[in-house]
Amino acid sequence: MSGRRMSWRARARLAAGVAAVGAMAGEERIPIHGLRKRIFDKMAKSKSTAAHYTYVEELDMSQLVQLRDHLKETAQRRGVKLTYLPFFVKAILAALKDYPTLNASVDEEFLELVMKRYYNIGVATATDEGLTVTVVHDADKKDLWGLAREIERLAEAARDKKLTLHDVQGSTFTITSLGREGGMFATPIINWPEVAIVGIHRIEKRPVVRADQITIREMMYMSCSFDHRVIDGHVGAAFVQSVRNYVEHPATIFVDAR
Repeated sequence: MSGRRMSWRARARLAAGVAAVGAMAGEERIPIHGLRKRIFDKMAKSKSTAAHYTYVEELDMSQLVQLRDHLKETAQRRGVKLTYLPFFVKAILAALKDYPTLNASVDEEFLELVMKRYYNIGVATATDEGLTVTVVHDADKKDLWGLAREIERLAEAARDKKLTLHDVQGSTFTITSLGREGGMFATPIINWPEVAIVGIHRIEKRPVVRADQITIREMMYMSCSFDHRVIDGHVGAAFVQSVRNYVEHPATIFVDAR
């Protein structure tokens, strides 16, 4: 190369039949580094380690939609952006206390399931650089408004690239949501080394049967993936049904009905 020593990358590209300088015609090469490299590595680790299985359930969101609409004015007075995520965090926290093995991680070295007695809920947030899991620490100690404020703060910090190390570390369970782009259902990848993840999807009006009558309700699918090495199928299913019951009857989220 004009008397200069070729780099090992250039030699590797030539050995693979790829032009050493730049991309082949009609191609663009984008380096995988930074946040994308961390996502790249973590997703590969999760899929190659955890034995994923996914359980999908349909939720009747009608009561929750009404409750959120009712609270919108109060939220505005408090300067809070009230999405559905704080309600789901509340429902999941209640279900995790019913099924504590879901709030855990796997210690691969010592082959131990590490049960967490604290609740740090990860919320997957889409940014220009890629998907970032921000963490609501001590979520069980926050009320609905506190959860809404923290979720909004973390989302803004992620978009503005102002997240601290504390903001992205220490999650014990993760929620992922694509909002209106959420589709019907998916197979979410577990946020390793956690043992489960909940994916929430778009809400849409659909005809359903209630009391032998066809009626229009606000419906949503929820997709949950579990690590089958440590979470049995019936436990994962029971957890999903617990979340569904809390979401469909949101008043129970705010009282200890157990």
